[in-house]
Amino acid sequence: MTPEEARSLPVYLADPDRPFWGYAEILMVVAIFLAIAFVGFAAMRSLAALWHFDPDLGMPLLAVEFAAYAVVFLVLKGLFARYQQPLFESLAWVEHGFKPVHLVMLGLVLALLVVLLSNVLRFPNVETPFDKLLNDRISRIAISIFGVTLGPIIEELLFRGFLQPVLVNSFGVLPGILATSIVFGGMHLMQNANLWQSGVLIALVGFVLGVVRHVSGSTKASAIVHVSYNALPFVVMIATGGK
Repeated sequence: MTPEEARSLPVYLADPDRPFWGYAEILMVVAIFLAIAFVGFAAMRSLAALWHFDPDLGMPLLAVEFAAYAVVFLVLKGLFARYQQPLFESLAWVEHGFKPVHLVMLGLVLALLVVLLSNVLRFPNVETPFDKLLNDRISRIAISIFGVTLGPIIEELLFRGFLQPVLVNSFGVLPGILATSIVFGGMHLMQNANLWQSGVLIALVGFVLGVVRHVSGSTKASAIVHVSYNALPFVVMIATGGK
């Protein structure tokens, strides 16, 4: 089926996922990611001492995070190969019945809604760990590019493609999507100084992405929304020089 044919299909509520993996595989992937990240951060600090650069800047930490994700996907590819299943199709990276422009518009509206809600929730004016990653121009550019390309795609494949089907299969559609969104919000708390307001808003974003993923049956659809959502703040950041 071509992308044009897929977009011409009527939108329908996708059938609940029946993943061939479960909680053991999820825990294994989390453990591998944390182990690689820990070793990577330690190695980066050792290199920083030798080569005299700041290991807490965005570019070094982004390199470690990217390496950890690369290992995770290699593990997933091997795991799925044992079941004789393709990696990306199993994670629902498939065509969908939505027009991309509509998904882009949804992402932009979601970003504006989060801005409005952040004012309502009255975020404290504090410097977050994420802000500190953007203290140099190279890091701002690198994180911005990652944030609107591979970053949201990786998160959709792992959260909405790998985790959400297991939780939906266990607890039902809405509880499963909600549980995934809470995990998604919690995973972003540390980089936002553990502000509860940030956790609530990111969980809300995750819930919308989860609904898109379930309704469309496609992580490709939720990834388009996620890319669009991320694009607005990153464009503003670049335009204002990170201020």
